Amino acid sequence: MAVESTKHMFFYCRIVWLVWNQCYTWLGIASVDHVVPTAHFLHFNLLNAPVQVNVVWNCVWIAVVSELWKHRNKHIFQGGVIDPLEVFTLAQLKAWSWVTSKTVSASFTYFEWCIDPRACMFSIK
Repeated sequence: MAVESTKHMFFYCRIVWLVWNQCYTWLGIASVDHVVPTAHFLHFNLLNAPVQVNVVWNCVWIAVVSELWKHRNKHIFQGGVIDPLEVFTLAQLKAWSWVTSKTVSASFTYFEWCIDPRACMFSIK
């Protein structure tokens, strides 16, 4: 088995690409993917947005990477199949859980988060 690069594992792989595209569609953004992890992370910031909004954007990125890592390990060590929609949905849930548990003013439901994440982000004070 060949050693897999970080770039491939989180940004190049076809399945990973599907997860990121689902995320971009959900967030309502068009994107050119960066393959350097720091550049990709820095891409998850909105110009002229309040700090708290960008903290949530960063949280979404971390949730996606976390789920990609978890599912990749499941695939490698347990022979599981990676389902891009499942990875994305669990990342969505993880980000919502983190944001609503750590931010007092984040009073939106998971349903609202899934339907209009940008409105939820901008509702945080």
